[in-house]
This record gives sequence, C-alpha cells and structure tokens, in this order.
Amino acid sequence: MKRRDFLRSSAVGLAAAGTLPSLLSAQTAKPLGAPAIVTTPKTIPRGAILDWHTHWIGPNVVKLLAARTVGPRFVINEKGERFQLGKGETDPRPGQKPQVSIWYDTDQRLAHLNSVGVERQVIGYVGFAYDGVLPPEEAAPFWRAQNDDIAALVRAHPKRFLGLATLPTADIPAAAAELERAHRDLGLIGATLPLDAFIHLESARALAPIFAVAQKYKSHLYIHRGAAAPTIPKQTPEVGETNAYFGLPPTRQPNGETPNLPGDHAWARSTLITSTHLAAGAITLALTDFLDPYPDVTVQLTMIGGSIAHLVEAVEQRTERDGLASPLPKLRRIYLDTGATGRGPRGIALAAKTFGADRILFGSDFGPWPTIEPFIKGVADAELSQEDRDLIYVENGRALLKAKGITI
Repeated sequence: MKRRDFLRSSAVGLAAAGTLPSLLSAQTAKPLGAPAIVTTPKTIPRGAILDWHTHWIGPNVVKLLAARTVGPRFVINEKGERFQLGKGETDPRPGQKPQVSIWYDTDQRLAHLNSVGVERQVIGYVGFAYDGVLPPEEAAPFWRAQNDDIAALVRAHPKRFLGLATLPTADIPAAAAELERAHRDLGLIGATLPLDAFIHLESARALAPIFAVAQKYKSHLYIHRGAAAPTIPKQTPEVGETNAYFGLPPTRQPNGETPNLPGDHAWARSTLITSTHLAAGAITLALTDFLDPYPDVTVQLTMIGGSIAHLVEAVEQRTERDGLASPLPKLRRIYLDTGATGRGPRGIALAAKTFGADRILFGSDFGPWPTIEPFIKGVADAELSQEDRDLIYVENGRALLKAKGITI
C-alpha cells in the first residue's frame, strides 16, 4: 500500500509498503498508545546493532578547511591536534579543546564499534555543512568533497558503513543534482537536511525539487539540527532571536554549549529550544500533507523528535473534540532516533508507546559523543519488551534497508 493510500485509511498501525518496512505488518506493529511490556533479563544484541545517527569528517574536507584563514576553518597544531573554528574565528579560543579524533580516525572508530557491538553505522556530517556558514559558491566544494569522502569510506568498509550526502539549501537545483549524483555515482543511500527548513510547511515546500529526486531513488533523508539558507521562506533558526523568547541571551554558537546564567539554568532553556524545534519539524513532516507526493522516501528525525511524543495526547484530544480523525496514524510516516538528547529511557519508552517501537532507529551521535555505550544503555533501560528493544537496536534498520534493496 502506498503512503497516499495509508492516509485514506483510519486503521491505526497500518503502513505503506513502499515506504515502511515489513515490520509494520499487523503481526509485529503494536497499536499506538499500547502499554509497554517490561521483561527480564534485558539482552543487548552485541555485534548486530545498527547506528543511524553518527558523524564523520573526511580528509579532503579537512584539507580545504585547514587552508582557510578565517572560520569556518581547522587549525592543526604541531601535535597534529585539530581545532574546529566557527564562522569568523581566526584562532582557537583560550582553553578550547581539540576535536575528538573519532571524528576522523577510521581505525579508532572501527575499534570502538567492535568494542561496543555495533555492526554498522550510517555516516553523515553536519558540522560546517549547512547554509549560512559560507556563501553557496564557497560552500559547494566542501559539500562535494564531503560526499566523495563518505563514498570512499563506504567503498573501503562496505560491511561497516553506509553513507548520507550533505546537501545545500541555498541552491536547491544544485542540491537536487547532488542527491542524484550521490545515488547514481557514489552509492550513498540518501542525504542529511537541516531541521530549521522544516519548522514551517512553507519552508519545507521550498525543498520540493530535492524530495522529487529522493522519491525517484527511494532516498533515506535524515533531518538533523542545523540552519537552512536565509533564502528559505519562513525559516525559524534555532539560535538568535529564538533564544530571547526562551529566556536566553539572543546569540550563541550554533548547536554549542550555553554558559550558565547566574541563578538560572541556561542549558535547560537551550534544551527546551531544541526540543521545541524538533517537535515542530515532526509536525511538518508527519501531520501535514508535505510528504504525500513522496511515498517511497523514508524520513528520519533526530533525537526522538524532541517533545513531540509529549504533545500528541493533547493534539489528539483537540481533534477528537472537533470531530476530526486522530493524527496518530500519520506520525508513523517518520522515524525517530535515540541520538544525543534522545537517549533518555523514559523518552524512548514514551516515543515507543506513541509512535510504535518499530518507528525508532538506534542512534548515538557518535563523533560529538565519544562513546556509544550510554546510548546502548538508554535503550536497555527503557521500559520496553525485549522484542521492542531488538527492533530499535537492529531489526527496524534491517527492514528499512531491505525495503531499499540493501540486505545486511
């Protein structure tokens, strides 16, 4: 059944065969809202876990960034340590720590995967990748180099890595062409796109040419935190003026740490901003008609979708009051992942109850996070059945890939 047919159906838990994996059959999918079942002992499928939220920077991108004199750039000292500088910066800040080597050291990465039992990672990069950091003409070589580097990594380790392209949003036709190249020439399975482009329906629709190519190739599109181009209509950045609304100073480093405020808790406020942005993206992607023309595109929203699982009950109550259909089935058009702020056991359990455990992919945010172990533990500690844990660790990812003709 195609997604467009699914949208006409009122049966909770049904899914489009071209879009959703076979695990969404009535035999395995739980009704939305069904209580989780806790079983013991909790087992972790070491050596089989699929990690869908990871970051890596390729050698050619490092060379390009190291050649720049002003940020974004890399400064590499006499010890070989790399310091990642933001827009406009010329030198490392006092006390700045070097970039963790797992961002770029493949041998170290593979050793860690072996030690924690991760079979395969889906690799992307979002550091300097998105628009607003560099003008499109300056950024294009970095995007292309990163996509070439990821393709080379996948070719070198085909049983350990899958790749996602980085796409610009300042030049939509170029982004669509790059996605075409990523599938046709590079063997990548999809691409990453910035969350800020999905806060409003109008801004998401500006990316229609990218999604048209994605539909052609049955792409997997990963929506990660990041700024889209200023030219994208209705874009609402996660940083800047948004901070003032949530009680923080109006500017901070994009996606960076927020200094504590005297007598306040800045990190809690910045986490609220991120969580709200993620939930808004989930609404655009799942509850609007945006994805209707793209039934064969799979979409992954990072960090368990922020606060979306907490909002759904209130949304459902309102639609029930107004005599409208429940929005819950539409939520199953997207995947969530357990990366970064999505690793909390209570949040994972709630998302599984709301979306179904078969809509959650394991993710670790490996790169910015130096170890995958806490993310494995987060799933293990969630109040889920062992069957649901296995879905998140392994089976959902395998089924998604199988639907795209990839067997692992």
